[in-house]
Amino acid sequence: MLTSALFAGDPLLEAIAQDQDRISRTRHRNDPAVQKVQIALLDRDPDCLPRFGADGDYGDETAGAVARFKVEVLGVPEAEVIDDVGPLTVQKLDEIRAAVENPPVPPVESVVPEDWLLTEAEMGPFRSPAFTLDNLVLFFVDGEAYYDTLAARLDALTAGDRVLFAGWRFSPEQMLRPVVTGSPGILDRLLKLHTDGVVVRALLYGSQFSTLPVRRPRVPTLPSKDNFDFRTALVGAGAQAVLDARVGHFGSHHQKCAVVQGAAEGPCAFVGGIDVCLDRWDNAAHIDPPVRQREPDFLGVKASLPGWHDVQCGVFGPATAQIWQALVQRWNDPTTPSRIDATPVPIPSSEEPGPSPTAGTQAVQVLRTLTCKGVYSFLPGGEFTVTAAYRKAIRRAQHYIYIEDQYLWPSPLVDDLRDATARGVQLILVTARDFDAPGLGDVHKTLRAEALQRIASAAPANVHCFHLEQAATASQVYVHAKLMIVDDQYAAAGSANLNFRSHTTDSELHLGVFDMDLADGTVGGAPHRFGVSVRDLRTQIWGEHLNEDPSLHEDPLVGLGRMPTGGGKIGHLVNFPVPPQVPAVDWREVLRELLRSLQHMENWQLLAPVVFGPLAIPVPLVPDMDLGILADLVPSPESFLRDLLNPNTVC
Repeated sequence: MLTSALFAGDPLLEAIAQDQDRISRTRHRNDPAVQKVQIALLDRDPDCLPRFGADGDYGDETAGAVARFKVEVLGVPEAEVIDDVGPLTVQKLDEIRAAVENPPVPPVESVVPEDWLLTEAEMGPFRSPAFTLDNLVLFFVDGEAYYDTLAARLDALTAGDRVLFAGWRFSPEQMLRPVVTGSPGILDRLLKLHTDGVVVRALLYGSQFSTLPVRRPRVPTLPSKDNFDFRTALVGAGAQAVLDARVGHFGSHHQKCAVVQGAAEGPCAFVGGIDVCLDRWDNAAHIDPPVRQREPDFLGVKASLPGWHDVQCGVFGPATAQIWQALVQRWNDPTTPSRIDATPVPIPSSEEPGPSPTAGTQAVQVLRTLTCKGVYSFLPGGEFTVTAAYRKAIRRAQHYIYIEDQYLWPSPLVDDLRDATARGVQLILVTARDFDAPGLGDVHKTLRAEALQRIASAAPANVHCFHLEQAATASQVYVHAKLMIVDDQYAAAGSANLNFRSHTTDSELHLGVFDMDLADGTVGGAPHRFGVSVRDLRTQIWGEHLNEDPSLHEDPLVGLGRMPTGGGKIGHLVNFPVPPQVPAVDWREVLRELLRSLQHMENWQLLAPVVFGPLAIPVPLVPDMDLGILADLVPSPESFLRDLLNPNTVC
């Protein structure tokens, strides 16, 4: 019996296979079976019927092709060949056709955590083991889901439990559940926990602004007033809080983390891009509901944004202890944290989180950036495992790299991304449309254009750029996420942006995640193994951005094909081209306006020397002066602003 779909059931071919009939120039010359034979001959040799192809006529060309087939495939001596179609010819052509119709499925590549995560040798002395297994990682997309889960974990704490926060900014009044009438702000929530006997600790970024009497008005891109007020209220109530000003020049503490240790529910940690502060609470709709607590205007300029997209990770499992250790190392460092805070009482090792009652399938790697300028005695040479982990994943990418990033400025990874596109990897970039710092928008566009042009210089067709807007308006949804997903097998999320600052200067905390729960899927229609939670995260985000069913994006290259092109918009997602040229910036004028804005702050005479850093100010700072004139005294405003905004600390 014939087995190929083409031959099976054809009465003439079935009869020939049983040696009960034949096809020749004079017998069944134009039967439908003739064309089927021709198709099978072409499967084996696409050039065997050069003149007429599969035309359904058993003429001289087809007869000659059959004769050659018998010699070359069936091994019939040339002198004994008869150019008709007999049983052996039909049976062999059926076998060839069946193989074409049912090609063997290529073996799916085996994938293990070490393929993506830094190995023990690559991690070096920073953490051991290099990663942990059996974790459950929940990815919270946008602030509402994270805040609600954090609130639930805090509400479950009782006397003797512990919570340790680290953050770039804390707004005392920010509610975790603003949709609930009467919900307390984060400060009041922590003060109540302290009153109830919970050990409350907070490690806040203490910029030099925070440690000066320079706290009004609130400046949205400087956390000084919020953090000072937050710390002062906690310390005043007897809780433990520190303004940590141990940073390099123009650096900051950018980690956004909480470790919650409750006897009832066990330990867990939260790591990502979301501080507990104004503007961060939002959800997938991005419609800016009235309950959302917004940033106040700054000098008459609206600083708040109508939507905020971000990602935070909830970690349950052995990685929690490594996250806790990363924060405790900072807390316990004997170097004085700031001019207003003494070294805090050390956290004992006995408080290290124990086993979690919740287990999962994810391998988790804790990654950091700590500057090499010796701000901490425990690690004077710094740590740059965020960069190392990103570089390994980018270099391993075979199909796609998906990145969400606030900045996309020059960074140590720009050339790695360019090289990935050159080998055919599709690079999908989602970033903020406009900068969130008033007066610095032109500088932001210039830095981004520099990075994008270099990334796209090798294979521009493989670079796809997008930003987000409200679905029904052109109002920006600010992309604050720091996320990378590669080939549906690896995800990295945390506090580190793609710029020099996050990879060389600021303190950052990031996670690399590989899901051991692998399943069979496709990339571009080809078989591919994917991590279940990693693909679920990507499809959730793409579905949110495009206002579509996430299942439409299970194949990432099919999903890419659904995204807008040519400057179009679908849902929240707006395509934009790589800038053809780098925009010109009047660097001195930008610096002038920045300096003038400082004069609206308390005690600006103390603040100005901090901003200028090592540059000496050769004129006295008097109350009625125009601080903007100092811009004329800066030898290179461009270098100064680049160092201020995107410092590249060289070890």
